[in-house]
Amino acid sequence: MKDFKQSACALLILILTNCWLNAIYASDPQVEPETVKKIKKVATQVLTTNPPQLVVAVSGEVPSGGFTDVKLVRVSYRNPPQDGIQDYYLKAVAPTQPAIAVISEVKATDTWKGMPFWVKGIRVHGVDDGVKEVLFNQGEPKTRPHMRRFKGTSKQGSYEEALKQALARLNQALGEDGVRDATASWKVDSVQGEVGGIAGLNELSVVIVAKRQPAWKIEPAAASKSKPKKSE
Repeated sequence: MKDFKQSACALLILILTNCWLNAIYASDPQVEPETVKKIKKVATQVLTTNPPQLVVAVSGEVPSGGFTDVKLVRVSYRNPPQDGIQDYYLKAVAPTQPAIAVISEVKATDTWKGMPFWVKGIRVHGVDDGVKEVLFNQGEPKTRPHMRRFKGTSKQGSYEEALKQALARLNQALGEDGVRDATASWKVDSVQGEVGGIAGLNELSVVIVAKRQPAWKIEPAAASKSKPKKSE
């Protein structure tokens, strides 16, 4: 009876040991993500929302297939960097099993909601010289929508008639550039008139300034100036 108990205990220990070893070998080892060696392309877009958002899209080059869990990691700072450049690292998990030995591309994006005012550009790090830097064109003037002026004139000195005429001309211009569903915001820019004289003038003009959505491509006057003159 004693020998039977010893054998049963030994068998139970052996079974438990085998289960423990199988669990160890069956589980995949934890692999830390590594920095992608070569950064190929970096694209940025600043969304003028409130607060503003920065969207960064990066592609990199890895030595083989099978890389997973590709992430674009944004560096956190205690204090903003003096140069105003935000650092990023493109990271991926290398394959733990045999993979095709061909140079492959990996991609990742990051959206930064509430981008701080100090950010003047970004720097995406690879390994060694695998770094790309993108500076935002802070000094360039921002593109402003094209504003158009429309004038209406009443020979009877009527403000309503002059304004109605200016608005009619604005409505005619809404369909330019092939746009069918455009809208416009406008305001009165100036009102002026002329009265008296032998002819008994009573003329009143109203000028409105308007901004179309979507914006007009170019002012009519500017378009005519840009056309080359015919040689005589």
